Amino acid sequence: MSGMGEAVTPPEPDTEQAAAGRLLDLVRSLVTTHVSWKPLLIGAVITGDDHMRLYFRSPERDRTYGVDVLISQTGPGLLGALTSPAYLANEYLHRPSDDPHCDVLVDLTDY
Repeated sequence: MSGMGEAVTPPEPDTEQAAAGRLLDLVRSLVTTHVSWKPLLIGAVITGDDHMRLYFRSPERDRTYGVDVLISQTGPGLLGALTSPAYLANEYLHRPSDDPHCDVLVDLTDY
């Protein structure tokens, strides 16, 4: 998704419902006793058909990551990767951010 000033097309109802279900699964799996080194899920937005951006805050690096994922592929393997500080800190995955809500973008749509 380029520039945040562009017109936003609302997602189809089925896409929105699927994203909400996946997001609830994500929140349930990530809500645990907080560990100081673990990235925190701080938000999410549907960015297109089957696409969602998750926002994580890294307490170690004082940075916010915007992580692009496919809604249909958001499962246990992806969740394990996202809760690993080393995975999000992998600078080979980082792209400059044009999103005012995050410092770095990570594209995991091929995960």
